[in-house]
Amino acid sequence: MDRRIDAAVELIHANLCKRMSISDLARSVNLSRWRFCHLFKTEISLSPTDYICALRMREAQRMLGDTFLSVKEIRGELGNYDRTHFSRAFKKFSGLTPTEFRRHRTDRARKTPTQCAAK
Repeated sequence: MDRRIDAAVELIHANLCKRMSISDLARSVNLSRWRFCHLFKTEISLSPTDYICALRMREAQRMLGDTFLSVKEIRGELGNYDRTHFSRAFKKFSGLTPTEFRRHRTDRARKTPTQCAAK
């Protein structure tokens, strides 16, 4: 992988909960915004925006399953303050709204092995 893209990916992971523009990421690795986006897509197979969104949605899934934080608190932790945008992005990523995802995970965790075997 190109070392500049590798550095950008590390920066994204380190600052996942902060808002960073694509221009800021490009500047941090001394590339133009256009060149950065082109190179990133070539190396990662996703645009920088899609990559960041996917990471945030995976982290949201983890937080919904592993914490008692509200959806609003999780949105805030991930640097996303718009409820509608977050819910749409989450549903597009996972097929469920954040509330449905948590309910589904909770329902699955409550089932005992004998209940699962009976179905």
